[in-house]
This record gives sequence, structure tokens and C-alpha cells, in this order.
Amino acid sequence: LPRSQEFPPLQLGEEVGEAAVAVASRPTSALRVATWNMWFDSLEAPLRPAALLRELLLHAPDVACLQEVVPGFATAVRGCRALRELYDISPQDVGSYGTMMLVRRDLRPSFFSAQLPSSMGRMLLWADCAARLPGLRVVTTHLESLNSAALRRAQLRAAAPVLRARPSSVLCGDFNFDDTKTWGDWQRTAPAVPPERLENHVLREVLPDFVDAWRAVHPEDPGYTFDGETNPICVPDGKERMRYDRLMVSAVRGSRLRASGAALLGTEDISADGVKPSDHNGLLVDMAVAPGGGEF
Repeated sequence: LPRSQEFPPLQLGEEVGEAAVAVASRPTSALRVATWNMWFDSLEAPLRPAALLRELLLHAPDVACLQEVVPGFATAVRGCRALRELYDISPQDVGSYGTMMLVRRDLRPSFFSAQLPSSMGRMLLWADCAARLPGLRVVTTHLESLNSAALRRAQLRAAAPVLRARPSSVLCGDFNFDDTKTWGDWQRTAPAVPPERLENHVLREVLPDFVDAWRAVHPEDPGYTFDGETNPICVPDGKERMRYDRLMVSAVRGSRLRASGAALLGTEDISADGVKPSDHNGLLVDMAVAPGGGEF
């Protein structure tokens, strides 16, 4: 499907109903956030995006952050009455492809966005929550693709004050770099840079008070979210195995959030020929919420 083509209406009443039960039973001492790059490619569209949404609903996140959302799919999501009964949906324009958030309605979210320094139209999108967990801020982005480390650094610097404005904040999305290697290292006789010079160190430099949730929960698991070995239909290079997708949790003084669980989504085939919901795996993170009065 071209990115501008319309998607058929989403029939998700049963899935939303089951997710609503799960969401309603979740205590305020827990928060579940998912992030997933949907892949704008036309392969098996609209089958893939619909399957991706169904898997998300199976896990019933409080907040779902999506990247590479194409306009037709954004329209289909916003037009789905069942989804709107459970989630408020960010109204911002996705452009030719962009970011979208679904936030459970009883968090009473307000949505905001800001342009990032970018040659690809990348932006920050965030939700500020006024109820249930008042003061919670969840931010999502899709950092610059390809060989763009300097721009990604600038984008993270632009995100930092938005994140620091709330003690209990989360940043998630497709960061487009790994924490153990540089893109293309698998094609080289030696790594492009030594470990101490990996791009991943920009997170410690720019966001020193934020914790990488996957690494906190699974210190030894590579957690590949882009894996040509296990997803060969969607990822053309079978040796490209990277953890591009992240969720960072504020650990600043006053934050009430702590990563307590993390899992990959979209690891199962959705068709007989081995297609998966996206070229990326989704990332689902559970957080423990410390007790406290008033705003986060």
C-alpha cells in the first residue's frame, strides 16, 4: 500500500474489551508502556499493522507509543470507536510517517509535540497525565536514521529539558543505535570504534539520570529489536542484529518509577510465509510505581 492509501476499518471490539478488563485490574502501583516501530513498508499491509495492534491489545499497555505510523493507518486508528473508548489518541499529524500515542483515558492525557533538528521531519511527541498517575510524562520519538550520530545527539539534547521538567518521566522509541556495536560491524574485520566510543554513551552524557529499562531488567540479554536472523522476511540482512528500540526511565530524585519487567513483542509469524508484524520487535516495559501523594 502507498503510505497515503486508506486502510480498512479496524475491527477490534473483542480485543479492546479484553484489554479493558486487564487495564482496569492493574493497580496504580504499576505502569505498563509499549513502544513499537510499525514499519511503513507496504509488505502485507494492512495485515501487519492490524496484527501489531492486536498483539499490543493482548498485553493491554497503559500507554502505547508507535513510530512510522502512516497517514492511512492513523486515520483508521482514530476512526476505531472501540479503541477510542479505552484510549485517548494523540491528534498530531503523522506527516508521511510519524509517531502516535495511545494513552488509557483515565490517565487524562494532554498531548504535545515539538520539532527536532532533523532532515527527516523527526519530532518529539509526549503525553502529560492529569489523573491516576498525575504528573506522569511519557515521551516518544524516532531519532534520525542512518549515519546521523551528530543529529541524534542534537535530538536527545533537545529532548532532555522536556524530560527533566517532570521527575517521573519516560522516553521511548526507535533510537537507531545499539549499545554494544556500531551499524555494519558484522561486515568488518574489526569494530568501527572501541566500546568506550560507542554512540550509546550519548545517553549517559545527555540523560545521566535515566535508566535503560531493558538493560536494567536483562543485563546479559542482547534484546535485539531489529533481528535479521529471526525476522528474515522483513529484515534483508540476516547478520543485522541490533537493539535500536529503547525505553529510558527517569531515576532522578523524586521519580517514582522503576523498571520491573521487559519483554519483546512481535516475535511470532503472522502468515504462512514467515511475515512478522514489523521489521522491528516491539518493547513492552512494566514499571513499579512507588507510593506518594500529589503529583509525580
